[in-house]
Amino acid sequence: MRQTASALNRGWLAVIGLVLIIAAAVAGIARAGLLPSIGRATGLSLRAPADGTKLLPGGSVWNQSWVIVVVILVGVVLALLGLAWLIAQVPRTNQARPFRLHDSTEHGLTRCEPKVLTDAVETQTKAFPGVTDASAVLRGTADRPELTLKVTCADRADLSGLMGQLESTVAAGLGQALEAPVQRFGVLVEVDRGRRSERAVTV
Repeated sequence: MRQTASALNRGWLAVIGLVLIIAAAVAGIARAGLLPSIGRATGLSLRAPADGTKLLPGGSVWNQSWVIVVVILVGVVLALLGLAWLIAQVPRTNQARPFRLHDSTEHGLTRCEPKVLTDAVETQTKAFPGVTDASAVLRGTADRPELTLKVTCADRADLSGLMGQLESTVAAGLGQALEAPVQRFGVLVEVDRGRRSERAVTV
């Protein structure tokens, strides 16, 4: 019922993986002694430092005070990005904002809270045979609504028939109420088996 930052994670992992692959390729080329030949081909001076050579000569730009400040600022930015990434891992409901069903000078403004619609969906779902509990989350917009429904039913319930009823009655009814078809309809079915340990089935 809650959304996670899966797309964000895939994107950042792809970027980090690409950077590591490039770094590994450069390290492998340097280890194989191919830097001088690549430098001659590209017109650059690429040579491995000789033994005993200082990594940062006295006149190097890396010895300047402003470079240290820039490195610290980059470190702070990376730390903040990492913190934002961790915060994004917290699962969120991301329920839709109030829907604007009509917005014109002739008919006025009509706003509908998502909870009003989800309460109606839950009440309708609980009335189906074998259903003991239901909870719904409405996402998207009034033009492109998305419904996620969690249904708890008895272990002898007809899951196939229940899924058909949910799609033909609940999802279709919500689309008629919003005057827009439901773009995405997700259902999580939880089978209540009393004291048994295995009780969750995802459909």
